[in-house]
Amino acid sequence: MPTYTDEGIVLRRIDYGESDRILTVLTREHGKIGVIARGARRPQSRLAARTDLFVRSRMQLAKGRGELDVLTQAEPLAAPAMAHDARRAACAALCAELTDRVLENHHADAEIYTLVAAALRACADPARDPRAAIVWFARRMIDRLGYAPQLHECASCERTLPAQPAGFSVTAGGLLCAGCAVHDPGAIECSVRVIKVLRTAASGDADLWARLRLDAATLAVLELIVERELEQHLDRRLRSFDVLRAIEGSGEVGLQLH
Repeated sequence: MPTYTDEGIVLRRIDYGESDRILTVLTREHGKIGVIARGARRPQSRLAARTDLFVRSRMQLAKGRGELDVLTQAEPLAAPAMAHDARRAACAALCAELTDRVLENHHADAEIYTLVAAALRACADPARDPRAAIVWFARRMIDRLGYAPQLHECASCERTLPAQPAGFSVTAGGLLCAGCAVHDPGAIECSVRVIKVLRTAASGDADLWARLRLDAATLAVLELIVERELEQHLDRRLRSFDVLRAIEGSGEVGLQLH
């Protein structure tokens, strides 16, 4: 079988047979691919830790006869330590699930690959709030899907928004002035602070975003906005939002990754 090497991130994995694993891997040069890691679950297998979720490796793969390529070797480049931090692991899982849902197989996009790798690093960084990382990542993905929201003019009447609270309407595609927001019962109330943060995210300045210190209330609104947007644009819910919400509500500190 012909072989090739590429850098890849494990987005999803399932156990297969007695000792194998089937992986969904985002690669830099070949896009999202399906991979089988034979014998990865055996106690002495060198592939065991290298096929964990969110691990980034330099992989050697062989072209399979079916839809799955075969992982023959992997040298880890980054392995975020999140297995014992439920909140960070849930945020990383959300990034991985969103990536898996949005991307088609075998469509390479080096910019997306870099974005995903950065998001997973941010989720694992003890100096950063992982929920801020998922908001940033989701905003970038929504923009790349072509659904960047209208944030400076009312998405309904198109008048310039004054410096006051507004409503965010997923169906209208952005912020609504006070007069228009009353006609959208699903509009999410946004403070002036939230609006400023939304505009900062839209600017695409990753360094500025990393310097922001977002309080819990602001993060909760931002997270709700991107959750609603993704549900609207993907026509499905991301399960990881429910997992994250359950962890936040229970104060759970450990999580078993699968």
